Amino acid sequence: MSYLSYPRINFYGRFFTDPSTVNNDPTHYEVSNTVPSPWQNPNGLHRFQLQECSVVSAIGKEGEVQDPILGLPFITTDKPSAAKIADIDVYQQGVPTIYGMQVSIPISEGVSLTGLVDPAVLNQLWWVAVLATRSWEDADYQMDSFGGDMNASGVYQSIIRVPKATWPTDDVSPVLAELKNKTLEENGEYLVSIRFVVDGYRNVPEDKNYQTGRITGSLGPVYANEPLYSPGVRMLSGRAQDKSDPWNWPMFNTCPFTVDQQRKLLIIDLANGICRQSAGGPPVQLGDLTAWIKPASGDPISLGKIDYSEFCFNSYSHIVQIPLSEDQINILGSAALSIEMSRTDIGPVEIFKEDITQTNIEVEFRPIRLTGRPGNIATTKVYVSKFSKPLVGKQLKVDIVSVHGNTPGATVPPSNPGNTPQAFGAIEASVSATDSNGFATVTIVVLKDPGFRTPQLDGQLYFINLYDSEGLVPISTSQSAMISCLVWSNYIINENPTWPEIQEIFAGYAKLFPGMTEKINLIDFKSFEVFAKNPPWSHMYGTNESGPLEINYGAIGFFMTRDFNDTRYMPVTRDMSPEKTMTVLHFIKNLHDGTASGPNHQTL
Repeated sequence: MSYLSYPRINFYGRFFTDPSTVNNDPTHYEVSNTVPSPWQNPNGLHRFQLQECSVVSAIGKEGEVQDPILGLPFITTDKPSAAKIADIDVYQQGVPTIYGMQVSIPISEGVSLTGLVDPAVLNQLWWVAVLATRSWEDADYQMDSFGGDMNASGVYQSIIRVPKATWPTDDVSPVLAELKNKTLEENGEYLVSIRFVVDGYRNVPEDKNYQTGRITGSLGPVYANEPLYSPGVRMLSGRAQDKSDPWNWPMFNTCPFTVDQQRKLLIIDLANGICRQSAGGPPVQLGDLTAWIKPASGDPISLGKIDYSEFCFNSYSHIVQIPLSEDQINILGSAALSIEMSRTDIGPVEIFKEDITQTNIEVEFRPIRLTGRPGNIATTKVYVSKFSKPLVGKQLKVDIVSVHGNTPGATVPPSNPGNTPQAFGAIEASVSATDSNGFATVTIVVLKDPGFRTPQLDGQLYFINLYDSEGLVPISTSQSAMISCLVWSNYIINENPTWPEIQEIFAGYAKLFPGMTEKINLIDFKSFEVFAKNPPWSHMYGTNESGPLEINYGAIGFFMTRDFNDTRYMPVTRDMSPEKTMTVLHFIKNLHDGTASGPNHQTL
């Protein structure tokens, strides 16, 4: 149940992020394209930070409670530097991941709730979260005049790891004391569930809120044997709709919900489900919303009105609670939930409905990066449930899709070619039957070198869809049930590389990430040499530990050997294979030893 349980701490505010978008166009990866178009933010540094966020409410067992943490800031610490956000691939920009985000509620001098967030992946992204001003049809204005990012909304869910020694004492905050007592403890850390929804991102430089958007989120306990990065509960689907429908018929997305039998509550998360009147604005006016139980036989059962107001979004992260009777709880155990609006002039009144014929499939970590060496293996977990109960011994099926521009879910125009023929048959995937807690393991194995799409777009991209079906492969798959797998080409580590080889490795980065090139020009030998040899790690970065090959000085070597979740990891886009990284490190080591081959292949 995680963040839908209690105590639940809600926060609200804005977020800042500045990813470079030069790398969003596949044609920019062509070697012949030496001057790519700048797109929206060529000098972006891929930072992700919270701005003007604060704790706005706390929910206890009996409802809303007062607590000293209310009104306090909810911040990102930017330690050791700002969190970073990166896509897995140009053909898959729908699962951007936030790395190294440390969040904190500063309470008093030296007292805070502070922890590191596991890499958080965007889920249930939709591009039509704002009511169109012209039509829903694809046209020159792409539904309205705001721009795609401003129309988009999505949800992140992860866990915060708070060291036990730093958790505030129980007398500081009753809510934090209760959260500590309810949540899991692991390896000397308390785990806290975090879910946040982002929308209304302003990507137009002339906008006063440029590079910021709205964020609403919740913290809660983590329970044993439940998924950490997905809700693991029941799901409402938005009504079916087509872009040919009238412009004033709003779109709807998915909404997780659960039945808390102990407290006799229906808890629904509406934050990423209802169309907005404007980018980052209030929900579309729907009249009254009413929740209904739809039994297989007999009349629907009304559960009462739902608060979907902007105030609820801002103050309670749009999570609503509806009291249930014992009979209603029993009926909901096998019947579908539905939500209807009172307005009849903007399409069918049933705007959300649970499809109880479907199995709920949620991959725990959905972007996978894998070295293309035959025999290499990667795994991830998938949680399988129905009516919020784990399915035991369930055997899912797997479908591997080699991604092109016209592949459903690809984030580039259909005309882009995508994978080359060499990609076919390069990997296989299997999934185990679910265990007693509803978890299965997906295993991906490299069978052969997948090759690459262009010399500057390493590897090939696959969508691995999981489904529960006795018949044909489904036409579409829920985002939660799809793995995006980037398999790098099989690059042989070169222990004695020449400078031209290093230049070739970094050529795409220098072109596609001008913000990085402004700091270090990695394809200019003199610049590379200076930053490969300076400064000493102990002096600048405060560590006496050497990296691979006993490298212990030079900025390039330091940043290229950080942990994948470290905010200082280079390249920030995290799309360089480990073999290419090691080749670069060997060149740096040889520079240190005076044996590297320089620009003219001479030994330095």
